[in-house]
Amino acid sequence: MSSRSLISIGLPKDTLSALAQCGYETFQDLEAATAEDLAKELNITNNAAEKIINVVHITPTVPLTQSGAALMNTSCRFPTKIPSIDRLLRGGLLRGHILEVTGVPGSPKETAALGIMTSFVEVDEEVLFVDCQNMVPCAKLKHILSSILTKERPESLALVHYMKIHTMADLMVFIQRLPLVLEAHQKVKLLIIASVSFPFQYPNLTLTSRNALLDTVKQALTKACTFKNLTIVTTSQLATKLLKADGTPGTFDTGAKGIMVPQLGPAYLPSGRTYRVILSRVGPTSGYD
Repeated sequence: MSSRSLISIGLPKDTLSALAQCGYETFQDLEAATAEDLAKELNITNNAAEKIINVVHITPTVPLTQSGAALMNTSCRFPTKIPSIDRLLRGGLLRGHILEVTGVPGSPKETAALGIMTSFVEVDEEVLFVDCQNMVPCAKLKHILSSILTKERPESLALVHYMKIHTMADLMVFIQRLPLVLEAHQKVKLLIIASVSFPFQYPNLTLTSRNALLDTVKQALTKACTFKNLTIVTTSQLATKLLKADGTPGTFDTGAKGIMVPQLGPAYLPSGRTYRVILSRVGPTSGYD
């Protein structure tokens, strides 16, 4: 844990003052603190204490000086091989960032993910591909890599690790074990989660449970990007949102129009590190953009 001052992470003044009075002035001071103990010392709620602990553990500690190689490594961009998306990303997805690609069924969401996958493999970096809906079978991955990459480099197939996830329980086990997976496979630099919204279509999932699960995913992705500099791509479906004539949310009975929005919304994505792209048809006879 760093000796970086707590003042640098934008906590409220009264919180900083209370922390200082209890002897907490740097990240290192809070290394062994638990939310329960902190709540008692500061006389605050457990939820407020947990938020402080989470901010400290998630906030990246950036060294004051970095080597040229390190700076080049963090500024590297990986193209999707889809020109319109790469233009939006100014050449490609930055290392350590997240790209969410959503679209209606049939839109080339997985094509963008596979394009970034090939960009990583081309520079000999390993990829973990997680398929939540069997949209990209392992045989398809092998075919893509065989036809594009392995004519001169037969080792490329070994750079991609493939995993299937079938249920919400499987997804959450994977998310909770992600730090262990990355520790065991330290050469993995790109994580792709295809059809991440599919497990959330569980019929008995309450809104409260859904929000809690999305927050768990967000915390795991934030830590992976921050501490492991992992690049992440997710694909997701669009859902119909009904609006009244005045623009407020409506129902099937009161809605005046429907719009297409990403099915999971932004709740599972870290702010400041995420790009969100929605693929839509330019016209009735044209392709996607």
